[in-house]
Amino acid sequence: MNNKGYTLLEAMFQLVVFVLVSHLFVLLMLWFAEMRSTMLTDEQTKWELFVYDLNHYLKDLSAFSMREDQKRITLQTAGILRHIDCYSNVIREQVNGGHVPMLIGVHKCRFNYTENTLTVAVEMTNGVQRERSFYVPIIEK
Repeated sequence: MNNKGYTLLEAMFQLVVFVLVSHLFVLLMLWFAEMRSTMLTDEQTKWELFVYDLNHYLKDLSAFSMREDQKRITLQTAGILRHIDCYSNVIREQVNGGHVPMLIGVHKCRFNYTENTLTVAVEMTNGVQRERSFYVPIIEK
């Protein structure tokens, strides 16, 4: 049995350990908050994949057209005719009579074409709005 009791040195040591552990906890919380804000959400990932696919389809075009209601674009490449349109809550691609969803969860979408620039504006079902512009190189052969 120790008869000396609780010393000031023991209290200082416990305080130092507590401060170090609390600083470590604060650093971990700050790191976690930073990771949450920088990582892509599922919705952002879907949008970026849609943008990548559309940008890929715009290469080597021989013809491009847009319907007057700004809900459908038509892309003609070497022997392939693609229609990309807003349908219900989806932006879909139509090739050879088949439909492939490109972006799901769309509330509103609109295509705008001005001076070789295609702009796609989308409002998702949760209210988030996205917009991206693409250069449309039409190659005359």
